[in-house]
Amino acid sequence: MDKHSNLVTIKTIQSENDLQIIHGYGDGGFRISGNRFSGSVFVTPRHTRLWSPAAPEKLTASAIIDVAPALPPLLLLGVGAAPLSPLQTLADDLKQQGIALELMSTAAACRTWNVLISEGRNAAAALYAVA
Repeated sequence: MDKHSNLVTIKTIQSENDLQIIHGYGDGGFRISGNRFSGSVFVTPRHTRLWSPAAPEKLTASAIIDVAPALPPLLLLGVGAAPLSPLQTLADDLKQQGIALELMSTAAACRTWNVLISEGRNAAAALYAVA
């Protein structure tokens, strides 16, 4: 845990450019590349923005595409706790747009994001905030 808040700290990856590295999550937000975000976020390799998603089971492909019209071919979706259903309709709708959906907990998505971004992969992450 971060000693100044209830954020879970992730091993720091050094980045000498503007890559969006997730350094912590929890306490209703995220710490990404030195900035604190309160609430859910949508992360691309070089930008992070706040995001106000519907409940995961009501999330639509068009709602995601509205946030980031030029989505890369891989989207990590961190839905808080471990997902209870596969969100197959969402996955199918995104697949028709050429986007693969990887559904997981927010914690797993944060860790996976850092690995992907450190490998230079073209991806995005839509992350629900957790307490």
